[in-house]
Amino acid sequence: MNGAHPPAQRRITGQMLSAQLQAEALPMTDASRSEIITALHQARREIGLTRQQTDLLAFLASWTREDEWHSGGDPISIASNHEIGQQFDVGRTRVKSLLRGLAEAGWLIHRDSPNGHRYRRAHPSGRGTVYAYGLDMSPLSRRYPELKAAAAAAAERRREGHRLHYQVTALARRIYDLTQTGVGLGMDPNEATEIGQQAHAITLQRGEDRDPAQLSPLCDQLTELLEAAGIRISALHAVESDPMGSPECPHYTDTNPDNIITVKTEARSARYAMKKTSSRDGQALPRAASSPLRGFRAGTSFILGIAPSFRQYVSSYRPREDEIVAAALFASHDLGISRHAWAQASNVLGQYETAVAIAVISARQAEGRIRSPGGYLRAMIDRQLKGDLHLDRTLYGMRGAEA
Repeated sequence: MNGAHPPAQRRITGQMLSAQLQAEALPMTDASRSEIITALHQARREIGLTRQQTDLLAFLASWTREDEWHSGGDPISIASNHEIGQQFDVGRTRVKSLLRGLAEAGWLIHRDSPNGHRYRRAHPSGRGTVYAYGLDMSPLSRRYPELKAAAAAAAERRREGHRLHYQVTALARRIYDLTQTGVGLGMDPNEATEIGQQAHAITLQRGEDRDPAQLSPLCDQLTELLEAAGIRISALHAVESDPMGSPECPHYTDTNPDNIITVKTEARSARYAMKKTSSRDGQALPRAASSPLRGFRAGTSFILGIAPSFRQYVSSYRPREDEIVAAALFASHDLGISRHAWAQASNVLGQYETAVAIAVISARQAEGRIRSPGGYLRAMIDRQLKGDLHLDRTLYGMRGAEA
């Protein structure tokens, strides 16, 4: 005996027959073999194929003629089970199982010869095929629109995964920045460490797959943690900036929000608090790692240029950054922005960044482009929490308008 297996009649299951009828009801497309295989690999997970199944379909397609992949063509793969087994290092039973699974899923059709072998008879002219028996790969062409749609969905899923992966990092970094600010305002270091550890534990769950279904809940958890930390630190900031708590200011008991004395006291207290974190020469306040300015040099002269109303609250033509922040606090009162919104923005955007945001709001309200300054500031806060705030772009545009 030579060990060859005699041909046996193939058992056609009902699922295979149903899948064949559905595939044959679709027209062939004019997509090339390479276009189809590329889409197949890109759409693999969306259409529910394993990597081995995808590689097998690509291998079988390589045994067809390129000129058969067109409308009216008949791309037949003549790769034998033995050749398939050698390519994928699997046994005969596994090869048969893989081919049956792909046939039942509607990705290929068995076209058996009378003797059970797979072969092709070329036309004597050398152009085209007279007849062929083997594995009909035409379902790949017939289902090409499905593959393209699935490939596009997979690409969008990857883009969303990359975005969410970055957002997890940005939220965790912002939480860390907030806890450092909190420690500077009197937060217990152990509490700040605990918040940071919670953020770190959530971040570790993101893995390397970048699956939106896994990353989206992590972003939600980090956002909740960030909001809770922001509220906690807002309370500390309110105590730090309380006009009754500043050693430089007299004790005022008038809490009328329209009383300019209260606002002046708050501005002086804020200026005093910021001296603790300013640079040695008092010119620049620290920037958060996730600053919405994104490297834009928003100097104090530039801020006075876009928001002339700030000039009435500074004592020189070249004020320090802490003076701009204090001026912004005055301006926010004039704009009707609440103290709570100011404190929240300071924690989320950063101190000087909030002053820049107030300058932008003041300039745009003067142009009649903003109806609710407070709502506009809160929208900026929300966008910063999502990682979508780009104050640098806004300021570049305003610089161009000034020029």
